[in-house]
Amino acid sequence: MTGIAMLNSSFGAAPPAVLVMNLDAASQGAVPGASITTSASFDGSTQYLTLPASTDWALGTGDFTIEWWQYQTGVGSVGAFPRVFSVGSSPTASVAVSIESGTFYFWEGSDGSPKFSSALSSYLNAWVHFAISRVSGQTSVYQNGTQIGSTYADTNNINDSSSVLSIGRDMVATPSTYWPGYISNFRIIKGTGLYSGASLTVPTSTLRAVSGTVVLLPLAAAPFMDMSTNVYTITNTGTTTTTASAPSLTAATTDVTGTYALTTVNAGSLSWATTNGGIFRKSNNTGTDVIVGGPNYVTGQSYSVFMAYQRTATATGRLLNTQSEASKDWLMGLYNGHPDTFYPNFSVNLPSSGADLLWHFGWATWNTSTGRGQLYTATSTQPTSVAFTAVNGGGGGFNQLRLFSRSGGAEVQSGNIGMIKVYNGVLTLAEVQSLYAKYKSRFGY
Repeated sequence: MTGIAMLNSSFGAAPPAVLVMNLDAASQGAVPGASITTSASFDGSTQYLTLPASTDWALGTGDFTIEWWQYQTGVGSVGAFPRVFSVGSSPTASVAVSIESGTFYFWEGSDGSPKFSSALSSYLNAWVHFAISRVSGQTSVYQNGTQIGSTYADTNNINDSSSVLSIGRDMVATPSTYWPGYISNFRIIKGTGLYSGASLTVPTSTLRAVSGTVVLLPLAAAPFMDMSTNVYTITNTGTTTTTASAPSLTAATTDVTGTYALTTVNAGSLSWATTNGGIFRKSNNTGTDVIVGGPNYVTGQSYSVFMAYQRTATATGRLLNTQSEASKDWLMGLYNGHPDTFYPNFSVNLPSSGADLLWHFGWATWNTSTGRGQLYTATSTQPTSVAFTAVNGGGGGFNQLRLFSRSGGAEVQSGNIGMIKVYNGVLTLAEVQSLYAKYKSRFGY
């Protein structure tokens, strides 16, 4: 495959690789714990997003949750029904939400009539959290944590799997109708209704991919990314952009899965940038400015780590290191000016040259059954690969992950990190190639 190479693809009987940690800067909207400052902006006349047709949009008759934040800047005309989002055609959308002249409408099923409508007390020119939740055949709708209208008995079959999911436009109405305003953190959960009763606690941080999440759109930076495990491609029509407006949210202090806590320490030189859909950036050599988190793997654990990174200066330092070297010593990515490095408890084996300022993809795998580590690396035009064999009796575990410096603040590296994903098994070459194909366009390849 163009842009990726490897040396010796024999891993032995590797266990299946399951994603257990997903730290993706695009999901955060800021460094962990910091305030969110951007959202997707729709002009109400040409701009909208679509995701491809999928069985995930067919929610059936079971439980579900749909929630998002919005800032609506126009009222729409009577009969226009500007869609916040929809699946299927007008007026028989399988699922859709419109807010017209102060009334919230929710369509589900296929008979063309809104299944729910309720007047809103206030909804224009302010950030509002909306949630729709079906639990055991009862559906409730919430605005800013308070139920609007009444819970209703709901046996409607949401079964359209052949239409796209659109955000910001009614896909079939003539003339087309578009929704004006800003949207942040859009999530659909299939099979679970998170909310019931008269009220809910409005989330105060970015949404996570809880069990059953079929789409999760932070909408914090273009290119817009789906942070669910589906990683749906998002088509941007009319050049929907981001704006310096956002709800009162902070970036979650966990990874996308909500499993692993993230700690940001002395973050004066760390920032979140909208480039490439969202990246973590370190601007100088302050070694105590780091992000720490992830699993604590024992020696003998098979694993894979996938990382997208870019140096901003040719410098000596480490980009991704183990948090506690006294427990387990590990590094990946940049080290002492080399762009591709993997060090699982034995002698570092580096390419002889190749320092650059390109985006790199790295996959480090450790197979405990064979005592073998493998590094796959790729850019668009300069792929390299290095294979490693342990020389001191094995190893490969790591004690969490530390971004941008070595323990104790030594060997600092400035640069950009787009994502770090940890799998509790060994990725195959086919899986590596698939990940490369899925993410390369985000980083300009």
